[in-house]
Amino acid sequence: MYRAGIRELEASYKKLSSWYYKVARSITWSVIRAFIDNYSPSKFTRILASPLCFDLLTVATGLDELGSGSTTIIGAILKDVLTPADGIAILGGKSLARFDVPNELDAVATELGLTSEEVEHLKYCSRMVAKVDEAAIQDGFHLYHHMMAVSYDGFWAVVQQGINPISCKARRYHWFSGKVKSFVEEPHEGIVSQEKSKLVLDMTAKESEEARHASIELIVYDFKKLRHVYNVAKQRTQTNLSLWFDSPRIESFVELPLRINLKLIKSINSNPPANYEGLLAIRGVGPETVRFLAFGCRWLYDIVPSMNDPAVILDEFTTYTPNKEEERMIFEVISAIELSNLPVELKNRALHKVNAWLTQKEFSA
Repeated sequence: MYRAGIRELEASYKKLSSWYYKVARSITWSVIRAFIDNYSPSKFTRILASPLCFDLLTVATGLDELGSGSTTIIGAILKDVLTPADGIAILGGKSLARFDVPNELDAVATELGLTSEEVEHLKYCSRMVAKVDEAAIQDGFHLYHHMMAVSYDGFWAVVQQGINPISCKARRYHWFSGKVKSFVEEPHEGIVSQEKSKLVLDMTAKESEEARHASIELIVYDFKKLRHVYNVAKQRTQTNLSLWFDSPRIESFVELPLRINLKLIKSINSNPPANYEGLLAIRGVGPETVRFLAFGCRWLYDIVPSMNDPAVILDEFTTYTPNKEEERMIFEVISAIELSNLPVELKNRALHKVNAWLTQKEFSA
């Protein structure tokens, strides 16, 4: 699985001029129009789901200088120029707009030809994607952007972004429906980050499979012991996860919560989920509950989940060789730029920036 960052995601507070936005919008719309006409809306969802191609699109539009701000700008432009009539809808967005996905799905369902069952499934997927990146992967990045692209044939992609309030760095998470076999085991198409956290609770890692099963067993069979674990946790003065998991990496700021909703856990005990995905899907189950159960697994069963950051850093000192699918997608994006109706000057500038970026990163298209 490709779980790496290509472009730096420094938090950006630059104000985008109206002229800059209009140029970026013009390039984006022309390239996307050519791409959809020559390929398909569902293939464009695949482009958005690829961290590499998403960055390629950002470079082509000239928004790469905005750092992490380019993600939200690209999302706003896509939502502005694409409609269900194009065979694809862009939902959600930055801040409060990210919570609008369910209502927006209802609004575009008829035009996209989606059944009520497909709409409910898409709502579930949107909610689970956000829940996984906020609760199941606890890397210190808090989500503030959630964009979902849905094509007429039901394919979807999600691009969401979080920010670390301490380092002011951003992290981008990519999902694609064609690759998600499980929401709770290695589900991402890619995780883009400029920094690698030293201590991360990653319940989606393959190494955490035993811990996921144990979390369910704790609720079903050992609820009384969980009460004891909760009382012990409250008495400890050090709440750093590195202490709880006997790790020498004490720099982590991730804390074990002392305010646990035991009533929620008791209600889950009365009607337990079949698996870990079912647990995450329960409303009210968030980062605190996940951390508490992970600690319970360590305390009672001596089972330690993955504490490694799932993101991989690729900087100017690292080269990356695209796989065959990525090479094909790179070619399709470049082809869309060439086939677009952009003025010659803008087309040449976009192609020059893309070629320079690929050469700099030592990619082969």
